[in-house]
Formats: sequence, structure tokens, C-alpha cells
Amino acid sequence: MCLTAMSYNLMRVFEEISKTQQPELIHPSDKKYSEALEIRQQQAQKRDRFVNPLFFQARISRISSYTIRAVQNAIITGMSLQCFMSSLVARLVSRPQLIGEH
Repeated sequence: MCLTAMSYNLMRVFEEISKTQQPELIHPSDKKYSEALEIRQQQAQKRDRFVNPLFFQARISRISSYTIRAVQNAIITGMSLQCFMSSLVARLVSRPQLIGEH
């Protein structure tokens, strides 16, 4: 159980550090979430309703399957930590601009 928790935390650290190296970029899963949230916002406005503002706050991020596979491949191939982090940073995408950003 401790090994599982340590592995999870280590992968979270890798993912979060990759995000801090390029703060203007986000992970593709965060972009997908933001786009889906924008669609929900538009649908709610059509019905004269609103989406709970808490959805627009920072959410608890999940470790992406890409990060998990990248860690596995880095261990198998003996990739250096610097190369590994560079590959995670290269995967980040531009932040979408939401119309009703809160």
C-alpha cells in the first residue's frame, strides 16, 4: 500500500512540475475539461440557468494515462530525469480562453 501511495505521489510531482515549467500551458485533459465546461455554461445560459461557480475553480487533477505510460517507459528504457521531464512539458497545450471565465 505504501509503494502504491509513493508511486502515485511521485507521478503527481512529475506532472505538476512539468506544468510549472510552462505556466501558460496546461495538460490536454485540463483543456478538454475546460471546453466541456464551456459547453455546459452555454447550455445553461440558453435555459436561463448557470453552472455552479465551483466548477470554474481549480479542480483536483487526476494523473493522466500519458504520464503513467511515460513513467513506465522512462523506467524501462533508463531515460534520464531531464529527458523525461522535457517529454512531459512538450505534451502541454495552450490554455483555452473561456467566454464566461470566473
